[in-house]
Amino acid sequence: MKCPICKHGNTHPGVASITLERGDSTVMFKSVPAEICDNCGEVYHDAKVTKSLLEQADLAAKSGVEIDVRRYA
Repeated sequence: MKCPICKHGNTHPGVASITLERGDSTVMFKSVPAEICDNCGEVYHDAKVTKSLLEQADLAAKSGVEIDVRRYA
């Protein structure tokens, strides 16, 4: 797809690292499937991946995690 941010690049499948914060909890996910702009590097995730990331971050925050680094699953 054409990148809606830079308007010049096209996105291609890849993986990215994403950091989410919930209150005092910080969770970093590595190797998250994404579409990445070949011009500006903007990262896009589909709804399924986004839902999974948010659920995992919420669960980590509720369990008292302060800092966590994990591979996306």
